[in-house]
Amino acid sequence: MKQSQMEERIEKVGSIKMVSLNTFIKRVVEEIEDIGNPEKLLGKPYEQWTAEDMGRLFQLYGQEPNALSRMIFNKEYQKLVELEKEVV
Repeated sequence: MKQSQMEERIEKVGSIKMVSLNTFIKRVVEEIEDIGNPEKLLGKPYEQWTAEDMGRLFQLYGQEPNALSRMIFNKEYQKLVELEKEVV
């Protein structure tokens, strides 16, 4: 086998492995993103959460501060900003 043929085969195998690796990483990252996003995890927006939903999420995310508490703070802060705009 010539050196150039060997290099071509190595490059082809490497490219196939990279495609496989990228596909695997994408799947894993998507699953992790769902856990990191409470709205995706529950399948509904923050505004529709019940007290039961909050309890489940705090069991999952644990003690504050965490991703959940930061998200809730940001949502509530945004509501406050919108209310202030209405008053002014």
